Amino acid sequence: MENIMKAIVTFKTDALPEMRVEERPVPQRRPGTSLVRMRAATINQLSNTIRTGGFGNTPVPLVLGNEGAGIVEESDMLDKGSRVAIFGGNDLGVTRDGLFQEWVVVDDWRLMPLPDAMSFDEGATLTVNYLTALNALTRTAQVRAGEFTLVSGSTGSVGNALVQIGHALDVNVIALVSSAEKAELALQAGAFAAVDWTKEDVTEKVNALTGGKGADHAFDPVGGAIFSKLFDATRSRGRIVSIGFTAGRKAEVDLLSIIASEKVIEGYSLHADTREQSVEALKKLSELAFRGTVRPTIDSTWPTEDFEKGYARLTSREAVGSITVNLK
Repeated sequence: MENIMKAIVTFKTDALPEMRVEERPVPQRRPGTSLVRMRAATINQLSNTIRTGGFGNTPVPLVLGNEGAGIVEESDMLDKGSRVAIFGGNDLGVTRDGLFQEWVVVDDWRLMPLPDAMSFDEGATLTVNYLTALNALTRTAQVRAGEFTLVSGSTGSVGNALVQIGHALDVNVIALVSSAEKAELALQAGAFAAVDWTKEDVTEKVNALTGGKGADHAFDPVGGAIFSKLFDATRSRGRIVSIGFTAGRKAEVDLLSIIASEKVIEGYSLHADTREQSVEALKKLSELAFRGTVRPTIDSTWPTEDFEKGYARLTSREAVGSITVNLK
């Protein structure tokens, strides 16, 4: 095994972040942890928010990367050579070094076995996106089979996960999209129907699809102006769950509408979960992965040295699916 590895290190976090690849010693395993040879990690909105100063006083230098996949080299829990996905929780790649490096030492509870049929790039994008979708659907909204659920950003990484898991739970997912191409992708992922919010009246179309009552739930990984469209298309006493803000942190909602319709607006943050909640959710997600029920869509994969091109693709908002960096 090598003694030196490559790591993508962040040295400055602001509107013009400073990041570069440097060499570091391979970390040493401790009791209760596993040494993993990384193969891929996800370039996602969390790491972009951190690197552009969105989290305030981030400790630097810092290796970002909050989810990834690789091969176990040393472990007391798993066999050498086991393929695993890694969940960074609320600290790896946030307040302490994460997964944008060739070797990592991580707590055993963070590891989720990866099916052989799933690539490392797909495995790298499983934990954050699909845990978010699973928990928002089942724990926050407590969706039930046969209900109608509206999802914005449905071809993005979290939105795609919401569509797939919603379909697995026998929920009728209505995907909000911005093109015919994205509508087709959402339907392929398991959506019951797709509505082009740039061309159609969302409330009118959703009412037509739901027998006039509106969606039972809505999930918003996008934020900004689209939030009000989700709100208006949700039925009285329905629930709107805010998950992300890729299109902006501020949204307008008519307070009279909230009062009159008694709709519930609620947030969900994966990183607020306890360790026990995360372990339970990882087990459920692993079962779905081994059944072939969920499968991430990969937009693009970038070599370690080209990680900035991956961030450019992320912020272009043209990506369909997840973006990864290749660490092997």
